[in-house]
Amino acid sequence: MATTEPEETELPQIVNLSQVRVETVQAGLVRASQTAIQQLNADEVDIQTSLVGAVQTGELHVKESILGTAVIQQGSMQNSIVGGLRAETLTLNGVAAVALANTMANKDIQTIAVIGTNVQADSIRTGLLISREVHGNVTTTVDGRTALLAGLAGGALAGLIMLSGRLLFGHKK
Repeated sequence: MATTEPEETELPQIVNLSQVRVETVQAGLVRASQTAIQQLNADEVDIQTSLVGAVQTGELHVKESILGTAVIQQGSMQNSIVGGLRAETLTLNGVAAVALANTMANKDIQTIAVIGTNVQADSIRTGLLISREVHGNVTTTVDGRTALLAGLAGGALAGLIMLSGRLLFGHKK
């Protein structure tokens, strides 16, 4: 009895997308313009004026787009928005919720949280900044003292709510 092995499908080398909606794209090089992509895996990605749910790539270039999450080796983003980003080397000119990179060089950083080994920017506006080396003007919305006070206040409030609940709804013996 002969057994057949499933054929391996080769991924396309270059995929050009324009004004389409795609669920999954896997290729060597992906260029997308005015496109919505749910899942994108490629060696190199060039995105312009598009919406992407999740990207995993070696090299990423994004201009005027929105990304949900991105895991990349190196990349640049111009006038774009990203939810969560993990990169080895990143040039970011836009807005990110969370940016995690070994080396981040930017003119202007606007994020909720920046975590990196080396962060360089003219202006850094963030809620949380964790880095070994920072070059630039940093404005944080949460400093150490504010974080400590918020933690203490939150803990006290949670304790009061639990105590009230126990007094009001606790078991009677």
